[in-house]
Amino acid sequence: MKKVVLRIDENEQYGFVLIGIVCQHRDYRLCREINLALDISLARDNDFEVFTKKRMEAMTFTRFSFTNEEEDEYYMLANKGDGGMLLPEQKQIDYFLLIRPGRNEIDSGNLLPELKKIPMILGAYAFEPKELKSRENLLF
Repeated sequence: MKKVVLRIDENEQYGFVLIGIVCQHRDYRLCREINLALDISLARDNDFEVFTKKRMEAMTFTRFSFTNEEEDEYYMLANKGDGGMLLPEQKQIDYFLLIRPGRNEIDSGNLLPELKKIPMILGAYAFEPKELKSRENLLF
């Protein structure tokens, strides 16, 4: 019998910018401030669902999204949701800003100072998605 091997390119799969945000305010207030700071228009989207392997139950997280003219996709995801955490190894993070670049290259080094200027954000940190234990939860 012929053997079939599925090869997945991790560079393509995890080719996005991931910024963790610590903020004690509600998601819609944070989105408004991020929209003003970055000149984007994040809007509430359908909740993001992640199925756990252990319990085979869905955990839901709030999601806001925006796509600009250069086809860059911006998503803001809550780390805490119904049934658990999106990335349990990052308990101190309240929200994640996930950016999939379209035609342009996006550098988190340029975004972090802009996010840190927002008074309600207590901290903003860049993460390398490939180094996270629960990185599969970020694929959609």
